[in-house]
Amino acid sequence: MSHPVASAVALLVLVFPACGGDDGVAHVAIHNDFDNPQMASNPPWTICNSSYLGVELGKIEIGKTSAEVQLTPGLDHVLMVAAWADPACSPEHCLPIATRNEEEVVDGQHRTIAINMANHQGPCPPQGIQPIPAALYDRILALWPGYGFKPYAERTKNPQCTP
Repeated sequence: MSHPVASAVALLVLVFPACGGDDGVAHVAIHNDFDNPQMASNPPWTICNSSYLGVELGKIEIGKTSAEVQLTPGLDHVLMVAAWADPACSPEHCLPIATRNEEEVVDGQHRTIAINMANHQGPCPPQGIQPIPAALYDRILALWPGYGFKPYAERTKNPQCTP
């Protein structure tokens, strides 16, 4: 006759095999959905740089999808630098933006994350778009310092924010 505690431990090992071991693999692509016809507004953002869960996905033009990357599953915001009406991504047309919500991928999943008006946030948002939190803004500045974005306290003074 088996012991109830031993049976419970054996069941936990079967149900949670990844504990303390391999974290698994997920596959992610990013879609620049700023041309979505179902949205009330379609800002002309080219995604110049993008990163998710510490993996760079690169530049993504409006209506295009990045190559799929392999990464460790988890929960994070998509971090980006986007240029307004400038597919060449000139720094004076760029701003740091991120997804509004954390995005999650799990082991074995293939997922395309769409970035559009409804699910992004930035440093000088129009009415109805929430401002980017300081922690996300600072992570973007650390990833891509070459853009010369202003510190968080001065974020609305970035050239792209001025009318």
